[in-house]
Parts: sequence; structure tokens; C-alpha cells
Amino acid sequence: MTNQLPYTSIPDTSDTIYWEPKSLKNNLRSTTFVPRDRELHQQLRVKAWAVIQASLSKRNKKAKY
Repeated sequence: MTNQLPYTSIPDTSDTIYWEPKSLKNNLRSTTFVPRDRELHQQLRVKAWAVIQASLSKRNKKAKY
């Protein structure tokens, strides 16, 4: 999938270019949002995790995401 916007972080679920709504069968009350570009989403998750880890003290750091 070609990215139309240069994402630097995971956007809110209101961004319909990034997210795709997916309704579950037999559950009309629940909608799940899945990223349209899974590779981009994984890259943004790794970047976000690195930012979180960098902000923590060395003692509080967790294993790699």
C-alpha cells in the first residue's frame, strides 16, 4: 500500500486513510480498527516503543517490544 501521508506516529482511529474499520461477525456493537498498512504500523509501533523506553529510567526499562 502506498502511504498518502508521511506518518511519524500512530494516528487516532478517526484517520480513515490509516485505519480500516472491521466489524466482528455476530457482534454488531463492536468495531475493531486495523491498520491498512501493517508494515508501516509495525514500524511506528517500534518507534513509539523506543521513545517510551528512552523516557524511562534505566532501572524501569522493559524487554524489547
